[in-house]
Amino acid sequence: MTGESAALRIALDLVRVPWRVRLLKAEKLPPGVPLLLRIAAGDQDVEREAARVTDRPAEAVREAATFFIEQILLCPEADSYRVLGAGMDADAGELRRNMALLSRWLHPDMDRHGERAVFVGRVTKAWNDLKTPERRAAYDEKKRLQRAANSVNGEARRVRRRLQDDVRPWGADGRLDLAGGERQGFLRRAFSFLLGGARH
Repeated sequence: MTGESAALRIALDLVRVPWRVRLLKAEKLPPGVPLLLRIAAGDQDVEREAARVTDRPAEAVREAATFFIEQILLCPEADSYRVLGAGMDADAGELRRNMALLSRWLHPDMDRHGERAVFVGRVTKAWNDLKTPERRAAYDEKKRLQRAANSVNGEARRVRRRLQDDVRPWGADGRLDLAGGERQGFLRRAFSFLLGGARH
């Protein structure tokens, strides 16, 4: 358990210092997330060992594992890999195992009050995205295209801000500077170029 305890220690800290959730949502998952999934899924041997190693009550360990899953894995901006508690380099066996543990955690026998039912659709969608090599390849390609589009859009926003700072079509009195038509044409051409349109 020594190598797997990073995620457990982080989970225990998050319960005490919940504002760190914001920071961890953007970080790579720590080693040991499957241990948290096993605890949350009701593996009492693992839970007892985790309680012994961390010198915390079993209930606190279970609460921390659940909090980590809900806040870090199932946060709204999580991609399908993160929802399943894995990275993009995870093999099919790891994804399948994590899905089984999450399914057990979400099962009505474990969730008697039905509070976790809101997560079922997200976990199911994540599994559907990644469960076969073909679906996983299609999902990876879609993510790659989204990253590329976000990069282009981010660069266009940065250029637009720079151009707006450098070229203002408004006069000092707040009215449109009609002599600025040439500058507006420049802006139009610059945006067209950045967005892949025709050049004038």
